[in-house]
Amino acid sequence: MKKTLLFAALSMAFAGNSQSLTQANEAAIGSNVTMYVCDSIDAYSGTQGMGVTWDYSNVIGLTGQTRVIGVDNPASTTNASSFTSSTFAISAGSLLTSYYTSTSSERISQGFVFNEPTLGDVIAQFDIDEAKTMDYPFSNGDSFTDNFSGQIDYVFQGFPQNSPITGTVHASIDGQGTLLLPNSTSLTDVIRYKTIDTTYATIALVGDIEIIRSQYEYYDILNTSLPVFTHSTIIAQSVGSTNPLSAQTMVLSSVEADNFLSINDIDGAFEFSIYPNPSQDVVTLSGEFSSNAVATILDYSGRVILSETVYNGKHLNITSLDSGMYVVRVNDNNSTVSKKLIKK
Repeated sequence: MKKTLLFAALSMAFAGNSQSLTQANEAAIGSNVTMYVCDSIDAYSGTQGMGVTWDYSNVIGLTGQTRVIGVDNPASTTNASSFTSSTFAISAGSLLTSYYTSTSSERISQGFVFNEPTLGDVIAQFDIDEAKTMDYPFSNGDSFTDNFSGQIDYVFQGFPQNSPITGTVHASIDGQGTLLLPNSTSLTDVIRYKTIDTTYATIALVGDIEIIRSQYEYYDILNTSLPVFTHSTIIAQSVGSTNPLSAQTMVLSSVEADNFLSINDIDGAFEFSIYPNPSQDVVTLSGEFSSNAVATILDYSGRVILSETVYNGKHLNITSLDSGMYVVRVNDNNSTVSKKLIKK
């Protein structure tokens, strides 16, 4: 039984001040950058090679949404005792902290910690086979593939759990050229660092799940050791399935956009709650739904269990469901939000 750990996909890899990335270019502990959250846009996956142009000048910002990416001393982090060999940690706000060491020839990850709404703090340790995330020196056209394995610790329904994890990461620098950002910002000699990885783990009552992360990180390597733009897409699905349980994109820019969406304009930004959760028999959906809203319950293979119109205070009878974890997906006027549901 396997489940990919969603937030492992969010781990940032920092570059430096030359066109060939080396250990000497790594950002120092204490470095940080505020990134502006933007609306989803094309990843330019096919724009590769030397002398290319990536045009994000018209990206739309999300009003008031930012993330701080920082480099920390591992000893000062909450879970320092789980990563005693790490020499630096990279945090993405309060959601994810990844732990690393490096040598003159490579950067290695010992694991990460993230907060998951159902499982709480999840500690992933690559204590069997660490994950290589960078070869040094690393230049346009270079690439590698590496496997990793270890364990995760988390709490499920009040009980501590320990599960094995495995995964594969493919990393490359697939382009060098001009990056166009908002406010007439044009950055030349930018390098794009690309990673595609899949991580699997055993999670209680869930089943075989994989999450595939495709991430593009852009570096103005002559001026800063921190990323200036990132584009990440994460797909969660049952192993071998073609019907994702969830798919999301996160776009971050170091330059604030010229135009913005309000939070109410964001696709999928409406909110609802499920209570009680966990439940044995009946759950109630609470939210501001239109008359077109439809709620669907899916199991973790993506199979639809039931689908009904929904309104504020709608009751769903789950007595007949087997114990385990499900997804409640509400579609309202072409916006979709998903929540986890636990049947006791």
